[in-house]
Amino acid sequence: MNTLPLAYKKAFKPADIRGTYPDQINEEVVYRTARAFVEEFKYKKIVVGYDMRLSTPALKKAFIEGARQSGASVVDIGMVRSPMLYFASGKLKLPGAVITASHSPAQYNGIKLVEAGAAPLTAQTGLSAIQARIEKGVFTDTKKKGGITKKSLRREYRSHVLKGVDRKQFKGMTIVADIGNGMSGVSMKALDRLLPAEFPMLFEKPDGNFPNRDSDPNLRKNQKALIAEIKKKKADFGVGFDGDGDRIAFLDEKGTYVNCAVIGALIATRLLAKEPKAGMVFTNLTSKVFEDTIVEYGGKAYRARVGHTFLKKKMKEKGAVFGAEHSGHFFWRDFYNTDSTILTLLEVMEAYAEAKKEGKSFSQMLKPYLLYQQTEDVVIPVDDKKVVLEYIEKKLQKMKPMSITKFDGYFVDFGDVWGAIKPSVTEFAIKLMFESKKKKDADKLQKELFEFVSSIAEKTK
Repeated sequence: MNTLPLAYKKAFKPADIRGTYPDQINEEVVYRTARAFVEEFKYKKIVVGYDMRLSTPALKKAFIEGARQSGASVVDIGMVRSPMLYFASGKLKLPGAVITASHSPAQYNGIKLVEAGAAPLTAQTGLSAIQARIEKGVFTDTKKKGGITKKSLRREYRSHVLKGVDRKQFKGMTIVADIGNGMSGVSMKALDRLLPAEFPMLFEKPDGNFPNRDSDPNLRKNQKALIAEIKKKKADFGVGFDGDGDRIAFLDEKGTYVNCAVIGALIATRLLAKEPKAGMVFTNLTSKVFEDTIVEYGGKAYRARVGHTFLKKKMKEKGAVFGAEHSGHFFWRDFYNTDSTILTLLEVMEAYAEAKKEGKSFSQMLKPYLLYQQTEDVVIPVDDKKVVLEYIEKKLQKMKPMSITKFDGYFVDFGDVWGAIKPSVTEFAIKLMFESKKKKDADKLQKELFEFVSSIAEKTK
């Protein structure tokens, strides 16, 4: 295959490369991406991992071949979760790539690229330059093809995440884990073996068809089996993972979904007790309980653009210790400023071990943080995000809110209701999400603005 698909440019997003296979991303796109990645930055050695999607074997092979043809040697760490690639990049001090489409549906695939130390590449830091090289299709003929070695870092990874953890405190816990046929089964099996807690698992086998549920664990429609299993096992709580294992969703002992910012707020109180005045990162879509908690406990709250790459960048810029995003990404300074579902799970387990000693259930532990109710985000397709956002700004000004923060779209605060209207990072769309102490108030405002944006989207076609 030597031709690029006609729609390949659609796969190049501000934060990663992701599209439908094979009409937006195919072997040629991936081969050229590898060559451009190596040649743009003059890399001599890179680390590569990949997920379980049906198109991944062919794309992985093309990427490794492209990198080697451009003279870089490849460290193949095998079929892994995205956080394992980040760990490998940080530990080995190497740039790298993971072939994955994260939480996207089965027909998608993509590439996440990182610099040495796991700093993600964005359009500003290299993706645009890589795309320009791909379009030219001119690459250097190297005299010596790069080599390839296989390496497992599982033992080092487990030592890293379990460092300082008192394992005895988890005795007697039962935590149901919905793997969703993604990449998190190996890590959860390791925890099941290494900790005195039980982790009954659902949909453990990696399967790129996603036969049991869609890959996003935070959507209510994808939590039915997990809810049933929590109740059946009388578990302490449950967790769900996405395809590449960088998102985690928490459900309490009743099977009730817990907003990611509530988990973030719980963790923030614990981290700020250890490191007063520490910085933490949030976004326009993160429930305000996270920001409020950071400020209340003496920390510094920093706003970042929505998207894992942008939070990681802000984490590094500010020296922040932790960050939380509404989609189930949790970021840790001590994990190379990247997402770690396992560090997040362990921290929550430690908090719950303390609460359990006091006779509290998981939901009772979280009750102090259940202050607000957030709508599920809605996505409205538009032809021109910039034009539609201009209409939205005029509409918001007429509504006379207490404040409008122009950052990554708009964060608007009416006092009793607040929320975000923002351009999607990965789609030609506008995203809305609102919050209030009363769900009906948030729903009402979201409905009004949804109808307005929909009408403008139709008008500007």
